[in-house]
Amino acid sequence: MYRSCSWREKREVLDAFWRTRDNSSDRINQAALEYGPYAVASLVVIVLELVPVMIYTVERGNAFGWLSVVAELAVLASLWWSVVRWRSLKTRYSARFTGAQA
Repeated sequence: MYRSCSWREKREVLDAFWRTRDNSSDRINQAALEYGPYAVASLVVIVLELVPVMIYTVERGNAFGWLSVVAELAVLASLWWSVVRWRSLKTRYSARFTGAQA
């Protein structure tokens, strides 16, 4: 569903996924539900990539060490929010889109 969306619809999908407003169409919500695992996976990769950078810079006492810690915390917060939103969308819409009873 997400791949078939226009550029404008993809912006709506991102808005539906990252924000808590619930005023999107079923098509947008279904695409946001499909987008969720990719958002979570991408953020997990970024968290894992930042760990060695953070360890190295903090261990060496580099001034960028604390910047890497702040960046890691920001990415962890984004990861947490993406998991919260994905679970919320799954709870709200997965039964509707799969045809199962809630």
